[in-house]
Amino acid sequence: MTTNDVIDGLIGVAGDLPEIAQNTEDWALANLWWAACLALLLVLVLSTVQRLMSRSTLRDRRAFEVLPTTGFDPALEDVLRFAKQIATAQRSTSRWALPARGTAMRVRLMSVGGPLTLQIEGPARATTVLRHQGYAQCELRAVNGEESTPSRPEIRLGVSPRNDAGPAAATA
Repeated sequence: MTTNDVIDGLIGVAGDLPEIAQNTEDWALANLWWAACLALLLVLVLSTVQRLMSRSTLRDRRAFEVLPTTGFDPALEDVLRFAKQIATAQRSTSRWALPARGTAMRVRLMSVGGPLTLQIEGPARATTVLRHQGYAQCELRAVNGEESTPSRPEIRLGVSPRNDAGPAAATA
């Protein structure tokens, strides 16, 4: 086979392209409902697989609490470095192996009956990056599973606090 034969073959195929395109268009219009059903099925399967993969990732997350000392006053550079470390922790988890939904980092500022704390939560694959704290005057502590989701306070508007003794104790 020579170069001229290859070029002649490509020119012959190029000459047949309008006919091939017309046949493909006719087939696609005749079988449009099959193509639509196939596309819908593909979208459903991919979304189900993504949801199943992210479910296990979301279930296996680690949280760390950053407890500041009394003299804690970070400079702007320290805050930016800490934010960059959190962004690095999110990128350290492979987005190809896991859905983006499972790689999100969560930062919470909380104060539950004590000083203000910062809680950082992320996927278990980013644990080594999460453990590397960014602030010098802070203590890093792992959070247990029950403590990672704080209970919501009960807020009651327009209702006076309940008296355990009841109305009889109020008149006595």
